[in-house]
Amino acid sequence: MAEIASQLADARASGVFQLTLEPYEVERDAKAAGLHVVRMDIGHAHHKEEFLDHVAKGLQFPPHFGRNWDALKDCLIDLSWIEAKGYVLLFEKSKHFGAGHRHEFEDAMEVLELAAQTWKQDGKPFWAFIHGAQGWDSGLPKWPG
Repeated sequence: MAEIASQLADARASGVFQLTLEPYEVERDAKAAGLHVVRMDIGHAHHKEEFLDHVAKGLQFPPHFGRNWDALKDCLIDLSWIEAKGYVLLFEKSKHFGAGHRHEFEDAMEVLELAAQTWKQDGKPFWAFIHGAQGWDSGLPKWPG
């Protein structure tokens, strides 16, 4: 298994990070590790509801999804409808949402981190990677470091 794939398979290391690789590289290695990968282009998300819509569509949330931060957390820590060894969420073209809607971006990252910590306690990898324009700094830790 490639070095990146083995890192992704390690639940203890998972969390929310700014991706320094290209998304396709992580997707390839995550799939090699048996993880469920969802790529979401959030380049046109202008507010919380649009961000939530991208996540709900990408992860095929149940119809009862409430379109708020608490409902997002509840669905992210469940994911019982997607049987997998772990999860990798790739948020592409994130600069607009991350820089232009900073408060909502920070709220979203907090929810993703809560989900990652919950899955980590269960020993299951859960990664959320933020990828944006070269040179943009989301304020998140970089991965790989």
